[in-house]
Amino acid sequence: MFFKRLVVITGLVCAAVLLFAGCSKQPAEVPKAVAAEAALLAEEAKFAMSIRENTRAEELMERALKLRADRPEYWVTLGMALRKQDKKDAARKAYNKALALHVARYKADQKPEELAEQAFVLGLLGKTDDALKLLQKGLEDHSDSDHMKRMADPRGLPRTFQTADFKALAL
Repeated sequence: MFFKRLVVITGLVCAAVLLFAGCSKQPAEVPKAVAAEAALLAEEAKFAMSIRENTRAEELMERALKLRADRPEYWVTLGMALRKQDKKDAARKAYNKALALHVARYKADQKPEELAEQAFVLGLLGKTDDALKLLQKGLEDHSDSDHMKRMADPRGLPRTFQTADFKALAL
């Protein structure tokens, strides 16, 4: 059992290191060890949610966010953990925080990926019509973006919004 947990933890640490090696929006003032710890907590929270330990996932994400409140994906994960516990108001606050961070990132970098992420979070907030309009506008503004083409495609986010799993997480 100890060896199995050690292997899992080592794998998560490696994944966190690889994940953060390519992040462009990581502030310089955040030490790599802090970023790696936050990533590890987030991965552990995702695992906890996968085995329906949503209270534990919430606690882990709150710890991760104390280290890295600038990561919109952490806010989304917290929102999902809260939604699975039927804490809708708290989930809404977390989703809104993620949305605000994605909006700020898009304003700063004009990366189409941030528009797609905004659309995803809008969907989680129950605003799928707004999300689809944003995807369409993003596709018009970034017609050369393969990412936007995939997300706006009927098999992308529009299909995701219709799945039972997504609907269970949305407000």
